This record gives sequence, structure tokens and C-alpha cells, in this order.
Amino acid sequence: MRDWENLRYFLAVARQGTVSGAARELNVSHSTVLRRIEQFEQMLGSKLFKRLQRGYELTIAGEQLYGDAQSIETDVDRVMSQAEGHYDVTQGKLRISQPELGILSVYPLYAEFQRQHPEITLEIHSTMETHNINQQEVDIVLRIADDPPDLLVGRCLGEFNARVYASKQYLQRLPKQHSVTDYDWILWQMTNGGNARAWLNANVINPNIVLYTESMPDVISAVLSGMGVAFLSSHEARKHASLVELFDSTVVASFKLWILTHRDLRNSERVKTFMRFMAENLVLE
Repeated sequence: MRDWENLRYFLAVARQGTVSGAARELNVSHSTVLRRIEQFEQMLGSKLFKRLQRGYELTIAGEQLYGDAQSIETDVDRVMSQAEGHYDVTQGKLRISQPELGILSVYPLYAEFQRQHPEITLEIHSTMETHNINQQEVDIVLRIADDPPDLLVGRCLGEFNARVYASKQYLQRLPKQHSVTDYDWILWQMTNGGNARAWLNANVINPNIVLYTESMPDVISAVLSGMGVAFLSSHEARKHASLVELFDSTVVASFKLWILTHRDLRNSERVKTFMRFMAENLVLE
């Protein structure tokens, strides 16, 4: 019985020119690629590559196979895309990676989506770590980025801003004639290398930092408890009536929010239904 999977390994090595490059493309080990190529050549009874010091080069037989194999790969991609578009149904699980809570909470939209599509089960991952959608860890990512990564498709849902906030309770404890040097600062650790930290360094001399935390929900809890002031997403901060915008509501950083999926999933009915719903209903500013 012929193993068609070997053809995929052959194409990867032919495209990349090296075994290591093919291993990265296929997300497998170096030894797996070597074994597959050897099996393929043994099955065909023909050498497909010249093993050179600089990498792998196609033999005449390999060049002939490469042309035919590319056509096969194109046909397979077309058939799979058609199958996804025509036979996929909305029913089932949809895995979504979103920014950490406190930066962007869209659970009211999730609730409305689930009411409209009870046949879809949502699996939500709230994290600032990047799920690898190329390895199918998730189906959709809501990602903060200037531009979408390669191989992902989708759209920009808009921008949201960060400003400086404090609780009314905290401000009442400060002297009436207070200045920026009187503020106690609560910093999210991911602020350290960003525009918000640059703004702080440019506008406040020797800021008094009373709390660092890796968790944005902890930042919000600390601000609401009156521990100090912090950079918060305006989208989230405005949900809390006890918070006040400082510095004349100056925007200290802006972020683009993208909704993205892998190009192989763009015809999935579940994916299309959710992405269309979010694009039509999410309001950021």
C-alpha cells in the first residue's frame, strides 16, 4: 500500500532545500523527514535528491515528480477547501484565544452569540501568550497586533486605547493641590517595554511604583481598591463607575485588535459565523 504522506514530505524538502527547513514547515523532527524521504525513494526505486553540503537538490527524476506533485497538492487543497465550505456545519466546538481579561472583555457578545447559536460550544482561552493557530491549538484568535501574522486571515476589528485611571476613593485621599509626583503607580509587567511605560518615563519624574503584577485583572482590582493609579484599557475601565480618567483623558497607547483564523479554516461555517458576528457587533471606542 502506498503512503501518500511521503509525498508531502518530498514537497517540503523540495521547497525548502534542506531537511531542517522541511522539518520546521511540517512541525516534525529532522529524523522523521529523513526517514520519510528514504522510504519514498525506496518505494519508487529512484533517487529524488542529490545530498549536497549546502542542502538537498532535486535529481532529474525529482524534478519530474516535483512538477506533478505540485499539481496534486493544488488539487488536494482545492478539494479540501470545497469540502470545508460545502459540508462543514455550525454545530460543534469553537476554540478561541483572546487577550487577558481586563484588557478586553467580550463576554456579553459571547453570551449573545451563544443565544443565537446554541449548537456551538465555545472554548475560551484568556491569555497574553500566543496560541499557535498554525498547529491547530485554537480555531480563532483575537490578537493585539499592528499587522496580522503570515498564514492567518481575518480583519481588524478596530482600535482601543489605554489611559491613566484612579478610583474616586484614592483621589479623595490625596492633597487637594496634589501633583503627578504624588501618585502611587500600579504597573502591569507587560507595560515595561511598551508605549505606556515610555509615556510614564517622559511625564513623571521618579514615579512611585507600589505594585507590579503579571495579571491585568490584578491591576484592575488594585486600582478599584484605591492602591494607586494605572494604565488601563478604556474599553474596560469605563465599565467601572468609580474610576476616573486622569491627565485630561490623554491616550497613552493605542492598540489594533484583529480577529484571525488559519487560511485552511476560512471556509469553516463555525469560523465564518463567529467572525462575521464579532465584526458586526463589537464596538471598541
